[in-house]
Amino acid sequence: MIFKPTLNKNNKLNKRLMTIKDKVVLITGASSGIGAATAKMLAGQGAKVMLLARREEKLHDLVSDIGDSAEFAKVDVTDYDSVNAAVQKTIDTFGKLDVIINNAGLGYLGPMEEAAVREWKTMVDVNVTGVLNTIHASLPHLLESQGHIINIDSVAGHNYFPNAVVYCATKHAVKAISYGIRVEFRSRVKVTNISPGAVETEFIDNFTHQATKEAMTKNFEDVLKADDIAEAILEVLAKPSHVVINEVTIRPNK
Repeated sequence: MIFKPTLNKNNKLNKRLMTIKDKVVLITGASSGIGAATAKMLAGQGAKVMLLARREEKLHDLVSDIGDSAEFAKVDVTDYDSVNAAVQKTIDTFGKLDVIINNAGLGYLGPMEEAAVREWKTMVDVNVTGVLNTIHASLPHLLESQGHIINIDSVAGHNYFPNAVVYCATKHAVKAISYGIRVEFRSRVKVTNISPGAVETEFIDNFTHQATKEAMTKNFEDVLKADDIAEAILEVLAKPSHVVINEVTIRPNK
């Protein structure tokens, strides 16, 4: 279902939402969870969305659901050439690029002494290199449109948790990237870092350490919904051109 808020025509938010209409938004990790929810919500406000992920069938179904305002590219964010080609496809399809949402990410949690090094590398490649690849490939177009970079970080980027040393490190890196880009390109590109707490997504499905997975499953009861994060992104993008929200932290109220 495409999100369309039922707001009074005189409502200030309704007027601000008009700023989203016809914006071109590229979303990584768009095949499910926060990415898919955000794609539907922004498209419901008149945005054009380019959806990037590895699962082509899910992307195809999502684009079919959204309609002509959506297109997709099968992309591994760790592969710069693949990301760059998707950015070019965005320009070829929609003519510009206004917003990127770096949402692709994953976590492998477990005790440090039992962790697989290959899982550490995967987290660094996806969570950090993937963000850098997408920013670098998109930056010339974002500078041209005076666009907006939204990085989906985590509360793990502000704290440290047991059995999550490397995951927390990658999320601290995302926060540092957000801050650094903001300093270097202030007034030329908006930057927002969004840090959700536990969200009902496929996050814990990736865990290979069974004891940690069982323990974390209890922590993912009565948590945030993907739409909660999508609504926060919508509000960030609805701000007028002279306003930028730099940092958002969203947690379950429990």
